[in-house]
Amino acid sequence: MREGGVSVGSATATGRRGLRSSTVLSMALAGVLGALLVAVAYRFELAWEAPVSRLRLVSERTRDVLADTQGSIRIICFMDRNHPVFRPLSRLLRGLRQASRSVAGAELVVEYVDPRWDVARAGQLVGWGVPENALVFEQRPRRRVVVTLDEMLAQPSQTRLGELPEGRASGSGLGVFRGEAVCAAALAKLGRPQEATAVYWLLGHGEARHDDYDELRGFSDIAREMRRDGYEIRPLSLPGRPQVPPDCQILAVVGARYPLAGEEVALIEAYLAGGGRLLVLLTPQVTTGLEPLLARWGIRVTPFVAVSPRTLSGLETVVSRFAEHVVTRDLRNASVVFGQAACLEVADLTERPGEAHRPEVTLLASTDEDGWGEAEPSALPRHFDPLREPKGPVAVAAVAERGGRVSKEVAYRPGRVCVVGEADFVMNGTLAVRASANRDFLMNALGWLAGIDAGSSPSVGGDATLVTGFTRREWLLFMAGAAGVVPGVFLALFLLFAWRTRR
Repeated sequence: MREGGVSVGSATATGRRGLRSSTVLSMALAGVLGALLVAVAYRFELAWEAPVSRLRLVSERTRDVLADTQGSIRIICFMDRNHPVFRPLSRLLRGLRQASRSVAGAELVVEYVDPRWDVARAGQLVGWGVPENALVFEQRPRRRVVVTLDEMLAQPSQTRLGELPEGRASGSGLGVFRGEAVCAAALAKLGRPQEATAVYWLLGHGEARHDDYDELRGFSDIAREMRRDGYEIRPLSLPGRPQVPPDCQILAVVGARYPLAGEEVALIEAYLAGGGRLLVLLTPQVTTGLEPLLARWGIRVTPFVAVSPRTLSGLETVVSRFAEHVVTRDLRNASVVFGQAACLEVADLTERPGEAHRPEVTLLASTDEDGWGEAEPSALPRHFDPLREPKGPVAVAAVAERGGRVSKEVAYRPGRVCVVGEADFVMNGTLAVRASANRDFLMNALGWLAGIDAGSSPSVGGDATLVTGFTRREWLLFMAGAAGVVPGVFLALFLLFAWRTRR
């Protein structure tokens, strides 16, 4: 059929060829445009994340810290945006900013500085002494806390923080990202008075040393955690001193193996009477000379060692029974692992009924009912002797406070004592190989002694999955979407084009 000298079939065929050509050209142009968009996004490091994850929700402990911290705080992220940890770190910072808006506390402002592009700002940070790949928490006037990437990456048990080969700590992404706990500690440090909390570490009686870097028996790791949380550790030898230093806010006796002299005990008792704070980490079955003083504070040290069927290798004791107290309120569903911890009891104080300020004693951590106090812990296998050994639950940590009920309007500082039946539960070797709450238990105890009652529990949500960006359930949803939804969309578009072409 011809109309006006032109074949209708020829025109239709020509139109179809034109439609196919235009469709192919459109798809080619769309591909070129997509490639250009990807190139631009790569060049300017643009990123978009679907809000499918709950990782921006930080833990309750971090929210409490934000509520207790007042004023405006600027967080400067000094990191290359191509760094493998930048993505989880940016998620964390958005979570902190979102949490700060929901509590009546600190107002957070986040600033990102890429050393490759923000040369002027990077030079200023370097002038402040800030290393690359670090966070700067800044609160005016001129208060800064710097957190490095090494501090935010908990390395495997074989390698401790700060001892990685060159280049691995800040670039490999090895280890567990624990940035939320570290950032919460930095925010808490800004919320405290500007001067550091002085912790005097007693020496001269075979105590553990805070500057001992031995991988197994040293205590340098927990000392670093203390300094990170705003404590300043100072060695102290009491002989020849008229008193405990007046600026001592916490006196720590860690693993003493020889008795203190009577004069030293008298100085410590006078220090406590004036509102001092004492931390005692015992060496089991060793007499330190502090036992009578602790008994007057309501804590009796027994010669027994706590054991329990709840153990990891047969020698440790796993404790997850905690009393209601500030020190333990954030340790629900957590466990503290002890090797050999001395059993503690509440001392009988009825012989001094006229005392004005009777100490209030709380047994913080205890074994379950199946545990007991072992008289001969070196004898294996261990068996409970009901005739001479105390039946469980037996306590391995206790606190006492005298004057805590005095009205806060009165300028009175109550004395506080914390006793743990073992020092080795926070030595380097234990912290490196135990996935437990040992570190948090001790840091909470230090916070209570210092008068900082906010707990120090680990993150309950963000850190464990921030590196990948998804939980297991969210990974399954993502894989289902990638395998089904995305191909389905392209298939539907192809069918639509085919249908339109056929018409």
